[in-house]
Amino acid sequence: MVILQVVGYKNSGKTTIAKELITYLASEGIRIASLKHHGHGGLPIGLEKTDSEQHKQAGAYVAGVLGEDVLQVSHSGDWQIQDILLIYQQLGVEFLLLEGFKKLTFPKLVLLKNEEELSLISSLQNVIGIITTAEINASAVPYPIFHFDETNSICTWVYHNYREGWL
Repeated sequence: MVILQVVGYKNSGKTTIAKELITYLASEGIRIASLKHHGHGGLPIGLEKTDSEQHKQAGAYVAGVLGEDVLQVSHSGDWQIQDILLIYQQLGVEFLLLEGFKKLTFPKLVLLKNEEELSLISSLQNVIGIITTAEINASAVPYPIFHFDETNSICTWVYHNYREGWL
């Protein structure tokens, strides 16, 4: 199972990019799933109008959310990310998109709203690309830089890297 993270500060566009990637990869016949880290406040009750429901509607085979030690399925407890990943793998997921979970070490696409947020990159491991709404000097970072509006290019790039085994 290939795992890719989409990370950034709150309201940076992570869910929007995640939905685009899910829609694109699902249309290519990939059994894609998502898992969102809910890092602020309690977990929402029900699924209507949640990011994970948007992921599901975009084509995710499985969509979950983890917050305050609760995985939104019908079980709560001391969830460890490795246990959750095993569940997704057991379900036959080929590609797992993690939204958030900045401290994990899987390949990451980092969303930045402005050049000042570049400092986030130094605290992360395994960055493979940047998605931004700002003008960032390409020589300032050793990663491909995509503009937030280039969703087709982002999706194509991720798909190519997946198919070539670089993810």
